[in-house]
This record gives sequence, structure tokens and C-alpha cells, in this order.
Amino acid sequence: MIESSLFESHFDLIPFGIYAVDVTTYEIIFSNKHFRELFGDHVGKPCHKTLYDLDKPCSYCRIRELITKDGLPNGKTLVFEHFNDAADGWFQLQERAMSWPDGRVVKYSIAVDISELKETQNRLAEAHAQLALKNKELGRLSSTDPLTGLANRLNLDRVLTEEAARRDRHGRAFSVIISDIDHFKLINDQHGHAVGDEALQAVAGVLSAGVRGTDVVGRFGGEEFLVVCPETGLAGAGKLAEKLRRAVVAREYAAGSKLTMSFGVAESQPGELPSRLVSRADAALYRAKTLGRDRVCLAEESG
Repeated sequence: MIESSLFESHFDLIPFGIYAVDVTTYEIIFSNKHFRELFGDHVGKPCHKTLYDLDKPCSYCRIRELITKDGLPNGKTLVFEHFNDAADGWFQLQERAMSWPDGRVVKYSIAVDISELKETQNRLAEAHAQLALKNKELGRLSSTDPLTGLANRLNLDRVLTEEAARRDRHGRAFSVIISDIDHFKLINDQHGHAVGDEALQAVAGVLSAGVRGTDVVGRFGGEEFLVVCPETGLAGAGKLAEKLRRAVVAREYAAGSKLTMSFGVAESQPGELPSRLVSRADAALYRAKTLGRDRVCLAEESG
């Protein structure tokens, strides 16, 4: 009896809740001072009823993992986290089977309240989630034209560089279509920049709706737009440009007005820099302007 009291007194020195359960009857046979302060004295009562308010052993009970087929301690130590509904808190449990001084085999548990830690972890996870959303939004803003919602110049330059690299690695040609709104300065001068912005937004909608899923359309600057057409030759890109031109003409804009656009198309050549490709497309666009606007012109092959 004295030996048992001394044995149990050692557990009272530990500043965490400790309790021991008979592995056969599930009866709590010991609880230390800290445990009793938290949960009360429940020696002689079933652990599942006392700790979890259940009428039968818990489905997640670990006793069978800690003893042999003969009911003896197997030497394993389990450490895990568990939410206690009765205490409405999170605990980290360390459990092990051992022989009690009176000869019974028990499972003893050291329960550390980690509710505050869990709350901190949850707040940290929420902060990380918010930061990830903000970073995603920043990434979107850094690659998107704020007025039209299309790819911006930086994003277009990146796509052009990637397509040029893919062409050089795999021999897959691509084409670009550059276009601008005819007489756009007149729109701004006569109706103001707000109407001009509306025209840019409306044209952006027409272009993005008319391209294919693999194409990238963006605002190249001012009233100029650029479409990058992966794995597309000059003829195919020319047909797409004509489709876009017709779609722009068919659209009715502010106050029933009509808009037209001119288009220049160029197909990339082996080893050609993106800047040279865009320059050839821009020359074709200039030719479309000089020929009367509202038309598509194809670039000549690079010399």
C-alpha cells in the first residue's frame, strides 16, 4: 500500500493531467492532482463515460494498440491529438500500457491541454490563406490590364517569349495579330475619355469572346490589342483576324455608334525574336491603315 502511494505521488508532481485505466474493465483506477483539478475525481468510473460522456468504450480507444494478445504491455508509446467534446478543448495525449503496483495492466495517459496552441495554429492557417489570396490577387493584377481585364503588356511579352522558345525547341510556328481601333483619337476628342474607355472595354470583350481557348489576347498599349496564336500559321491567323474584324463591325456600341478596327498579322520565323515578329505585324497593320482601315493585312516573310 505504501509502495503504491509513493508510486502515485510521483504523478502528482507532473503539471499535466494523468490518469490510468484498467485495460480489461476500462475503469479509472488513478488520476493525479492536475487531472482531478480539471475533471474531478472519477476513480472507479468508466473512462469513456467520465471523459467523453459515452455509454460504451470509445471507437477511437487505443488500448488494443498498447497490449499484446495476452493482455500484457507491448512497450509501444502513442502520441496523438484529440478533441474532447466534454471538455470542449484539444489535448495532446501520450499513452502507454504498464503494470500497476497491484498487478493490474493499465493504460496511462498524459493529457496536455493544447487548445490555445490549436487556436493559434488556426489563426496562423487563416492568415496564410488570406496571404495566399492576396498574393494571387497581386499576381493577377501584375499580369492584367486594369481597364479591359485582358493580359497586359508584361504578360504578353512573357507569352511571346515562351512561344518563341517552344518554336525553337519543337519547330512549332505561331502567329500574332495586332490591331487597333480606327479613328480612336476622334472618339476621345469628341466624346471624352470616359466614352473612349467604354469603347476599349467593349472591343476587349469582342476580341476575348472571338479567340480560341489556346489564344492569348491582351492590350498592347493605348488602343492597340495583340493576339498570340500558338501553333498557328499565317493563313489560320489571317482567318481569325478577319473573324474578329467582322465581330467588331457587327457590335453596336455607345449610343448606337459603330466601330471598326484594322489588323496586321505575322507568322513567326525560325529563330526570329518576338520584337521582330511584332514589328512585322505592326508594319502590316500600318499598311491596313493606309489602304483605308477596317481590313486585315498579312505581313511578308522576314528577310
